[in-house]
Amino acid sequence: MHQAQPEDSGELFQIARSALIDYLASLKLADREVAVQRLVEQLKIEGGDTEILSQSVTTTAERAALINGFQGHYLDYDDVQPNFRGHPSVTIFSALFAIAAPTDQIEDLLWAYIQGVEVAGQFGRLLNPHHAVSGWHSTATIGSIASAAAISIFKRLSVENTVAILSVAASQTAGMLFQAGTDNKPLHAGLAARNAVTAYQIVQAGLTTSEDPFNNRNGWFKVIGDLEVNATNWRQTWLKPAQIQTPGLWFKQHQFCSAAISGYDAAVDLWQKGIQWKDCQKIVIHYPQNGDRVLNQPRPQTGQQGKFSIEYIVWQVLNHGDVDDQKFAALPIESQFYTDIEIFSRTNDLPQGSVTSRPARLEVFVNGASIVSEVDDPLGSPANPLPQEKIIDKLQRAIGAQSAQVEKIVRSTNQTVSQLVEAIK
Repeated sequence: MHQAQPEDSGELFQIARSALIDYLASLKLADREVAVQRLVEQLKIEGGDTEILSQSVTTTAERAALINGFQGHYLDYDDVQPNFRGHPSVTIFSALFAIAAPTDQIEDLLWAYIQGVEVAGQFGRLLNPHHAVSGWHSTATIGSIASAAAISIFKRLSVENTVAILSVAASQTAGMLFQAGTDNKPLHAGLAARNAVTAYQIVQAGLTTSEDPFNNRNGWFKVIGDLEVNATNWRQTWLKPAQIQTPGLWFKQHQFCSAAISGYDAAVDLWQKGIQWKDCQKIVIHYPQNGDRVLNQPRPQTGQQGKFSIEYIVWQVLNHGDVDDQKFAALPIESQFYTDIEIFSRTNDLPQGSVTSRPARLEVFVNGASIVSEVDDPLGSPANPLPQEKIIDKLQRAIGAQSAQVEKIVRSTNQTVSQLVEAIK
């Protein structure tokens, strides 16, 4: 990891800059959320040594990482990595900003982030889909270790201390997907970032830890996934190509789970073809086996739960032509949804897609006839990337005219952390 040389660092940094912009936008858009403010109020410390991103209050480094991660993932608007099956940017950037010095270079932070995503993707490639299907939330489990790895690069730790920080982080991994639709799900991202910062502090304090956390007898992979790993394979594939590049990142248009994006695109396609809710007699949503596993809210009670309900998302689109992100707030869903929902059903009969695709087929029955829209690579996926202007638009909606200055800082090669932090306040 420390000796890694990317094949095309220019492209990797370009993707990393987009990821940072997307992270900052997702973070700022959640500024005034009630749950975010409650957590800030609970964990802030007057005269603390670390400023919470975008909040203008201070606390400790580990608490700042927790709040940054929670806030950045609260709307479920942040990016996703397919092998990881989790949210890399919110965990890694939240940890890095919490331990960064004001004079640290953004370029160094981005390189550490690229390496952190590499860990997330490489670990996820080995563990998934079994890890996610078993109910683990990779953002919390793998994310803790990936964020710790990024810190080790950013702080230029020795090989011995890098092993130590990974070892401590591995001991803290937890987080399960039954929390989807609650505040605890975005809290997983904050806990992963906090775990990484805590691991760094423990190593700096000189405490001892296992020097072989990934051994094949009782190491992390063996315990959490009953897997044996070969470090030689990692060395041969590290950044060749980079996980941030292949399979790449998913960027979102809306504030709901990425597992629903293909179904959303299919619903938009049907609307554009003239299909409206009032015409529908029956709707069948098709997925591969376990393709809708995380969409565990067929009858959501709140908009927050609705982020994980393909039924609620399709219902919005076929009624209005699109979703309204404000309807994914932690407020009760309108009663008409429950009157309408009985025409929905799901089935898992599609073939598995590639790691970068998420197949979904929407089958609508109108006047007894079946009308189908099928999407494998929705807008925002690596094979159908979200245009850069849409990522910038998200930042503009978050911070207004200041977005131009933030974008300039992120895309420059000689800017500091303090310059960026000041620009997003």
